[in-house]
Amino acid sequence: MSRPARDRGRMSPACPATFHGTDSAYRYGCRCPHAREHKRIHQKRCREGRSAARLADGTGTRRRLRALAALGWRWQDIGDRMGVTGSAVAILAASTGLVELATAARVQIIYRDLSTRLGPSRITADRATAKGWHGPMAWADIDDPTCEPDNASPDVPDVLVVDEWAVGEAIAGRLAADRLTDVDLAEAMRRLLADGLTPGQARYRLRLTNAHARRVIRAINTPTHERTRAA
Repeated sequence: MSRPARDRGRMSPACPATFHGTDSAYRYGCRCPHAREHKRIHQKRCREGRSAARLADGTGTRRRLRALAALGWRWQDIGDRMGVTGSAVAILAASTGLVELATAARVQIIYRDLSTRLGPSRITADRATAKGWHGPMAWADIDDPTCEPDNASPDVPDVLVVDEWAVGEAIAGRLAADRLTDVDLAEAMRRLLADGLTPGQARYRLRLTNAHARRVIRAINTPTHERTRAA
């Protein structure tokens, strides 16, 4: 009896494959970023005559997840992108041992995307700070176990950019407004209005109250929002 293929979760919404995230899944049509990375690592090790390593040091993975929490990204926000539950991400962030190589690669991809913007939860950021966790700017080499964090470095990134994934999910009606930052919510509203929707239709799509929708619409053309979008 053949062993069932392991599904590591869809990361590209349009990916048509039935399972995702490994070099095997890539051979059967998965084109998610972590499947591509897993395939690249597997091929590299095969060329070098080495068997594919399944485990890697978990220091960088743990620090990346905690750094994202320090920016206000909740475990569920990260889990949505990894194709796992928020509880699974929390366990990974608390682990002190080795992690699967494919999991480390997935966290790296998500970290590169989210570490340039603030997350939607101030509570998560405050809790991370209380635990002594450090943001991305504190690490000279986040993967080096001997590297000490620079406490003088700010947790807030110099450049904040729009989270295209979150905006797209909100516009499609698949992500509630409370899961977005103010910048992303304003951008989603701006795009819906630019597409010809009325304020009422846009409010319904984003699942906002009348008062909340009016605040978002007022924020769209403020200088602060324009500067953030341009960044």
